[in-house]
Amino acid sequence: MLEEQVLVDAIAAKVLESDSIYIVATDLQGKYTYLNNWFCKKFNVDPVKAIGKDSMLSIVSEDRAACLAMVQECLSNPDKSVIGKLRKPSGPGMDSLVSFWEFAAVVNETGTPVQVLCIGYDLSLHKKLQKEVEFKSRLLDTIGQAAVAFDLNGVVNYWNKAAESIYGYSREEMLGQHISITVHEENPDDMQAARAALMAGKQWSGEQTHKDKSGRIFPVKIIDSPIINEDGQTVGVIATAEDISEEKAHQESIKQHKEQLDKLMQNVPGAVFQMELTPEGKLYFPYISREINRLHYTLTPELLRESAEPGFEAVHEDDVDRLKAAVVNASKGDMTELNMEYRVKSAEPGQHRWNRLLSRPELKEDGGVVWYGIFEDVTEQRMAAEEHQELLRTATNQNKRLKDFSFMVSHNIRSSVANIMGLLEMIRSEPSNEEYLNMMELTVHRLNNTISNVNELLNFEQSLDMTTWVPCNLLETITRVIELNNEAIFREGIQFLVGVPEDLYVQSVPAYLDSIFHNLVTNAIKYGTTKRKKTVDIIGGQEGDRIVVRVRDYGIGIDLDRYGDKIFKLGGRLHQDSRGEGLGLFMTKHQVEALGGSIEVQSDPGLGSTFILTFVQ
Repeated sequence: MLEEQVLVDAIAAKVLESDSIYIVATDLQGKYTYLNNWFCKKFNVDPVKAIGKDSMLSIVSEDRAACLAMVQECLSNPDKSVIGKLRKPSGPGMDSLVSFWEFAAVVNETGTPVQVLCIGYDLSLHKKLQKEVEFKSRLLDTIGQAAVAFDLNGVVNYWNKAAESIYGYSREEMLGQHISITVHEENPDDMQAARAALMAGKQWSGEQTHKDKSGRIFPVKIIDSPIINEDGQTVGVIATAEDISEEKAHQESIKQHKEQLDKLMQNVPGAVFQMELTPEGKLYFPYISREINRLHYTLTPELLRESAEPGFEAVHEDDVDRLKAAVVNASKGDMTELNMEYRVKSAEPGQHRWNRLLSRPELKEDGGVVWYGIFEDVTEQRMAAEEHQELLRTATNQNKRLKDFSFMVSHNIRSSVANIMGLLEMIRSEPSNEEYLNMMELTVHRLNNTISNVNELLNFEQSLDMTTWVPCNLLETITRVIELNNEAIFREGIQFLVGVPEDLYVQSVPAYLDSIFHNLVTNAIKYGTTKRKKTVDIIGGQEGDRIVVRVRDYGIGIDLDRYGDKIFKLGGRLHQDSRGEGLGLFMTKHQVEALGGSIEVQSDPGLGSTFILTFVQ
């Protein structure tokens, strides 16, 4: 009768929490993490206060060493359980109760034990023995696992309804039969290991291939537990069998989905990752796809699984602080989504590539932080964006130069046309004057050269390329501009004194250089003389590594205190009687600076002005 009670108790304890079974759990330090109601009631324990308390205190001191040995054995063999007897005091001044306990390790996803599950049965309840046997027998017929028992010769002496359903044999057919008729293939090593464990009073578990009455072959999960008599000897086996066909199919489906997911991860154009910061400050990647090695030649998932530091070492030194700051901010509670571009070092010295980090941080219950995201190589996008910006800048500059071109055409050619019209009037008044005709021919010739130079501005993007600039003789340019304006100079009686070496050259675009001096000469004609002083000096020469030209007049001058900030601005007029549009000096400054030079002015009202041009060689 006692053997039958142990048999029924051991089977029922695996599937039910009831008022006759003790179920507790402890952490690896032996502190309670769970106690069922029957345990608390039987041993007078407060279920709230007991959590976190040392479980060894509830065991008779003489049995504690044996309990520790059972715990150590089940932790050393997480896939097996350990069975033994322990005594526990039921209350102050009361006798101890003898309990039959089964210890099993609870493992995490990596197979590491994290808790100990303890299932106990009270062996002192002999008066309730028969009723419990009958009740639990009926109970075992309701569970979904096959529960069978057989003696050491393999002869079946218990067979529940689930076994009838799984194997197709009725209880009457199996009682007295050998258990081997349900086994499709026997693994000699497993059989030997199971027998050795059972004879030592230990449990054995594993997977086997069984067959039912119709010949269907299917996988099962088996747990064999020893039936131990009062003398501590193994006299039989309790076996629970679970048909795991669906579970195996599910595992295979999961495997296939995992393979598909892995392929997807490896083919995503970037490295998909999970990065974690523990409460202790460890930063690492529990998962990162192998694409990371394509993004940086030194990084691998295995390396980053240990620490994220190699990832930071691969980042450009000017960008690494931004990435680390984002991690620090998240650890302080900033859960802002990250969208950052940064540089990574290249295998070629002095080179780098651009990566983008897209991730969302989440706060974990233990106070740590986890990021889910992707690293992408955006070098090509960055290059395309930079090319786009360069094209935009070029188009903007071209538009600006086209506008300047229209101003220049209006400004420069208009004065030459006015010069021609003046000469025509003079010829009409004195048709036979050969000198006027020569002046007309010279003016037309110079105007033709001006138009040719101005046309070059239509291709100014190419003209500003240093490889297409040409050396321009400074004296020849100044002389050409003066001769182009000879009618106005002759009419006003102005004398230009030019002091520029014949061999002085400026690397320039001819149209720009002509326009610069054209504006300065025509301004000098308009505002640079008085009735008493009609001289303009143009002096140039080498000064250090620069070429400096000074255009000095002795005219009405400029009030720099009043107009100093308007001299080189578009539309700026410096004299009340000015007939121009305020374009000349604006264009002059723009053109000088486009050539890499500079322009400034010195002036006093009534004493004239000096424009100082500086050119690079």
